[in-house]
This record gives sequence, C-alpha cells and structure tokens, in this order.
Amino acid sequence: AEASETLRPYLPLAERLGRLFASLVTEAPSAIEISVEGEIGGYDTRIVGLAVLKGFFGHTTDEPVTYVNAPQLARDRGVDVREVTSTATADYVNLLTVRGGGHAMSATLAGSREQHRLVMIDEHTCDVPPTEHLLMVVNDDRPGVIGAVGTILGDAGVNIDDMDVGRAEVVGTAVMMIAPTSQVPDAVVATLRQAPGIVSVATLAG
Repeated sequence: AEASETLRPYLPLAERLGRLFASLVTEAPSAIEISVEGEIGGYDTRIVGLAVLKGFFGHTTDEPVTYVNAPQLARDRGVDVREVTSTATADYVNLLTVRGGGHAMSATLAGSREQHRLVMIDEHTCDVPPTEHLLMVVNDDRPGVIGAVGTILGDAGVNIDDMDVGRAEVVGTAVMMIAPTSQVPDAVVATLRQAPGIVSVATLAG
C-alpha cells in the first residue's frame, strides 16, 4: 500500500514522458531503457515502467494501449525494454529517465505541489513543464537569436506558456525549450528552421 501511494503521483508523469519521448525518437528504437532514480527507486517500480510504455505506444499506435498490453506491444515491435533502478540521484529527490535510439529524456516532480517538470532532453538540461506541445530549438549561442525566435512566434500569434534556455553540450550552441499554449503550425516551425542562427527545431507532442 505504501509503495502504491508513493508511486501513484509518478504514473501520469511517466506516461507523459513516454509520449514526449515517442515524438522525440519519431520511430520505435530497438531498445528502450527506463531508469528510476532516487527514493522511489527502492520500491517495486515496474508500474512506472509500464506507464512509460503505455505513453510511448499510445503515441505511436492507433490501437488502445493499457498497462496490460504495453509489454506485448514492445515485444511485437522488437523493442527490448530494460528497467534500471537506483536509490541515488545527484540533483533530484526522484528522477525518471527514458533512453533509446540515441535520445534521452528525464522528468521529475518538483516542490510540495509535485509539479511535473522536464529537466533533461538529449543531455541538455532544461526546466519546463512536460506539456502537450513543446518546441526544442537548438541555436547558435549569440545575442539576438532568442529575440528573433520570440518575434517569429509572436508575429504568428503563438502564445508561450513557459520557456527555458540552457547551454547545449556542443560548445557555442544553446537550447531553448518552449511550451506554447497550443500546437505550433507547421508553417511557423518551417520559418523558425530557416531563421539565422537556428541549428534545429523539433516539435514534441505529449
């Protein structure tokens, strides 16, 4: 009973993480690693892994996905699922991480209100809510680029709910995580990709 009460708040977060990760990798990788670190790592966290898979395959298939059939969907698609737990984590009380296909994504619950926060994408640190729609913009780390992105989105009538800017692992680049209030139209994304100083733009859907 204690385990279920402790883990329950992480299930919606794990499912959203799975959905966002599916949109990041674009196709099912040959293997997925689900890592649960921190205090909750001391419990039986298989339900957390199932929530990640439910979100992942719920994003990639039209058929109903449940905690029961998610592992079978992974097997049917040749996806090797590996779960790792640890009671230690460097920066957070608890941390969920999904890795696969050359990509990685981490999320946690923050503060007394247990707010959902996305804290790492592809080894870039960030701090944004894992909302239904996210933009990941990798850009040259120089003055004016962030303002240009804001102008393009503003001119297109895109409302920004949250935004975080951090240094990317490649020297001289930065990463912007933008949480708009609604899906950004493809034409606006295309305009962003053509803007000076922009390295890449990825749209994530949870």
